[in-house]
Amino acid sequence: YSPAITDFILMVENTSQMFITGPQVIKSITGEDVTLEELGGARTHSSKSGVAHFSAESEQDCLALVRKLLSYLPSNNMEDPPA
Repeated sequence: YSPAITDFILMVENTSQMFITGPQVIKSITGEDVTLEELGGARTHSSKSGVAHFSAESEQDCLALVRKLLSYLPSNNMEDPPA
């Protein structure tokens, strides 16, 4: 996954999914029923695969996490990071 090589990955429960092959292909090849969330949802990637760094319950919670992460960075490359 190209997202997996970014600095931070944030996912929202029951909204965000990331996988290469979807549930229908898994079903046709293995016969196993798997949901979008089980295959590549926020909980899967934040607790099992380790691809996601943060998992939020809602988009508002996710945006709050983004704001928190950005608060650790300087406004530009000429400034020092916040103390």
